[in-house]
Amino acid sequence: MHKSSPTSSLRSAGFSFVELLVAFAVLILALSIFSNAVAGLGKQRVVSRENALAAWAASNVLESMRREDFAEVFALYNSDSGDDPVVSAPGNRFLVAGLDSLPGAPAGLHGEVIFPTFEDPLDGLQLREDLVDPRFGTPRDLSGDSIIDGNGHNDDYFALPVLIRIQWSGSTGRRQYELASLLCHFEKADL
Repeated sequence: MHKSSPTSSLRSAGFSFVELLVAFAVLILALSIFSNAVAGLGKQRVVSRENALAAWAASNVLESMRREDFAEVFALYNSDSGDDPVVSAPGNRFLVAGLDSLPGAPAGLHGEVIFPTFEDPLDGLQLREDLVDPRFGTPRDLSGDSIIDGNGHNDDYFALPVLIRIQWSGSTGRRQYELASLLCHFEKADL
């Protein structure tokens, strides 16, 4: 029978210094992974909140546009205050509460309503059918006359493409949300 020495039985009964270092390294690595996962979940929650605020604000603006007299929507929400039918027209810029403004944002406003327009030096801002812009699906007949022309259709549009863009300084840097829609005017036939 083999007798073990007192030092060899002590080594087999406990951990060596190297084994303790390896155990601590594994524990630190596991804690690091866990803390990164928790931090990532927290950041994702903030990003989700920002996205929800932007989507809610864009939907609200779109619903506000739908509640207006259709013939006045373009004038109420475009960037030209000179054609506003009322003094308190909302215009094309709006604030989104809960989001941080980008540096240099006009008046700190996050949101913008965009139409397929052209700035004519003589006639001013014009709603145009002939502009090539995939965001609006144009060129497109906006007046319902089956012709796509280069005229302004500020007063005779039947379809109104709109893009609502919200830009903000988010937890992950510069962020943007866009909502595109096509507003149409349908009149009920008299029965």
